[in-house]
Amino acid sequence: MTGLERRHAISTILKKRGSLRVTEISERLGVSEVTLRKDLATLEEMGVLERTHGGAVLADQTEVGGLLATRKRAASAAKQSIARAARSLLNHGETVYIDSGSTCTELARLVTEMELRVVSNALDILILLADQPGIALHATGGAFRHHAGSFIGPDAEEVVARMHFDHAFLGATGVSDDGRCSSQNSIEAQLKRRAIASSTTAVILADASKFGRNAFSEFSTMSEIDILITDAAVDGKTVAAFREGGLDVIVAEALPPEDTP
Repeated sequence: MTGLERRHAISTILKKRGSLRVTEISERLGVSEVTLRKDLATLEEMGVLERTHGGAVLADQTEVGGLLATRKRAASAAKQSIARAARSLLNHGETVYIDSGSTCTELARLVTEMELRVVSNALDILILLADQPGIALHATGGAFRHHAGSFIGPDAEEVVARMHFDHAFLGATGVSDDGRCSSQNSIEAQLKRRAIASSTTAVILADASKFGRNAFSEFSTMSEIDILITDAAVDGKTVAAFREGGLDVIVAEALPPEDTP
């Protein structure tokens, strides 16, 4: 069995069972535990799984994260209004990081006529901005996650760590009641942390459906981000609590009916 075949078998087992033990799978596949752990490390870098003590668990839970196409359709009007508010923060000539995710993609659609240096880990954003003459475009590189359409891992983190951004626009799977932002994948979360550390202004773009949720891996607390942009459907008490905690919260105005899909 080749390495590719082993990793495919491991992925198949994980999708069916959700977790595995190294000792069990080593015996089942007829390979040493050392070899199996190397395979798990490769799959973790690709964002397929999360290694645990003595085994691994499936990294992405589609019932929480949703399929990429489904996420793009969900709450589209709210995401467009958030993107418009985010666009208003930008000035020509700035360097910005635009994260993967449907709301971040909406923001990318609004900057096509600007003069910016844009760094992104999202394949659809890179394609969207590739032909825009005013955009100096940089890709993070890294391991590609088919599920999310994004690049993550050590290579992407190293690129982001060497850069400085005027603004970093980041998506979140969950925003807890105390303002902790989280992602469904720990390697993706680590890249978000790098982007926050490399930015002057870290901006979270999260529609109301993300509030009150805790995803698998936390990547920031309220004190570590500068601005949170959400939509008008968010609970007013939550906004007030966040503002009292010192966070700048922008509630995007709803789009006029003629601008909604």
